[in-house]
Amino acid sequence: MMTGMVHARYLCTLTVAAVLAMLPAGGEAGSVGRAIGEARDLKSDELLYREIYCANGKPDEIEVIYRNDEGGMVARKLLDYSSGPTTPSFVQQNYYASEIIAVDLQANQVNMSVLDAADSEPKKSSSARADGEIPVVIDAGFDQFVRDNWDGLLAGEKKKFLFPFAERDQLVKLRIKKSACSYPDATDQCFKLELSNWLIRLLVAPIELGYDPELQRLLRYRGLSNIGDGRGNGSVVDIRYDYRDIPELACKVGAPALPDSVEPTSDQS
Repeated sequence: MMTGMVHARYLCTLTVAAVLAMLPAGGEAGSVGRAIGEARDLKSDELLYREIYCANGKPDEIEVIYRNDEGGMVARKLLDYSSGPTTPSFVQQNYYASEIIAVDLQANQVNMSVLDAADSEPKKSSSARADGEIPVVIDAGFDQFVRDNWDGLLAGEKKKFLFPFAERDQLVKLRIKKSACSYPDATDQCFKLELSNWLIRLLVAPIELGYDPELQRLLRYRGLSNIGDGRGNGSVVDIRYDYRDIPELACKVGAPALPDSVEPTSDQS
């Protein structure tokens, strides 16, 4: 019972901003075109939602649209890579929870906010300063971090980085390492992502990532989703990514534009 409670408490905050977008190796945000991830329940294989990655005409931006199995929009996110390929700023609006999550990096400071979408008032807002010794990775920048460290990971190295969790108002240390795939596939190269703290790691299930070993491109994500169920609980999903172009209509949204950024109201170091 305790393990389940800790699992939900920590992993829901761990993945609240951790959708893994994908860029082609050596590419820029604007070159991604369109791709789709189909998220199914890890146990039942029920289709829960699709995440659609759309180029919006700006070279440093990608928009991600989340739709349920009936086509209704449940969330959307704007990623801005102008600060660097591993540290994109992002704004994500979760319609099922009426909230907006925003994270950005300015100089050596990471700003994090969670707002009420109805009135844009901060529920939480803070800043955290990086220590300079361990790299900061934000949201989808994790995918580039994997490719930047590909050879070392395959050689058995464990790589650590700091990741911002807006709902906990802090940077948390994560680590990634090579692992065997838990699903039957003879070709994928898998990695395990987990908290660096050994005690919490005993209680929290890791996230599994499967890559194309030749193209170094994300094919599979298995773990807790950043898309919740409206009650604050995340779904445990198996997401399979398809990089073939999808119809342009799938990237059309009728909702207002997301805000560019959110200013923090407090400072933490």
